Amino acid sequence: MTCVECGDELGEERVQLGYRYCTKQSCQALHHRGVAVTGIGINKSAESFIVADPDEIRRRGEAGEFAKKDSALGLDYRGRFDGPAAPTRPARPDRAARSGKIPSQRREPPRRVWTPAQEKIVRLYHDMGLSPRQIAERARENAPKLAITERLAVQILSSHKRG
Repeated sequence: MTCVECGDELGEERVQLGYRYCTKQSCQALHHRGVAVTGIGINKSAESFIVADPDEIRRRGEAGEFAKKDSALGLDYRGRFDGPAAPTRPARPDRAARSGKIPSQRREPPRRVWTPAQEKIVRLYHDMGLSPRQIAERARENAPKLAITERLAVQILSSHKRG
C-alpha cells in the first residue's frame, strides 16, 4: 500500500493499524487527526474529561449526554409552571413611586411572640450576667409557667426593648 499524499510505500505495521499516510512531516500535517480532550462541567463539581475524536463528542453532546441533569432527587421544589399560567415577577415600581411622590405602604413592626412577663424575666436574668441557656434553666426552675426556652431568650435579647 502507498501513502495517499506522497505515494511512498507504507510500512506493514502502519497498514495494519489502519493508516493511509506515511510518517513524513508534510503528510502528517495534512492527514493526522488526533483525539480531542474535552472538559465537561458537571453541576458544581469538578470537570469531567473525555478523550474522543471531535465527531464523537459532537454526536454525544447532540444526544444530550452532557446536558445538565436535574438533581432534585424526586423533590418537586421548582414547581410545575410550563404554560401561560406561569407566575410572573412583580413589576418594579416606577420612577414616581421610587422618588416618593406616591405614598408607599408602611411596614408593620415584627410581631413579638412573647409576653411582657417573659421579656421582664429574661432581661432581668441577662442583666445578672446569665447566658441564654442559663436563663432558660433558671426560668424553668423559678417560673415554669412562663415556658421560657433558650431560643425564646435569644429572640428576646436580640430584639429592641419595649418602651
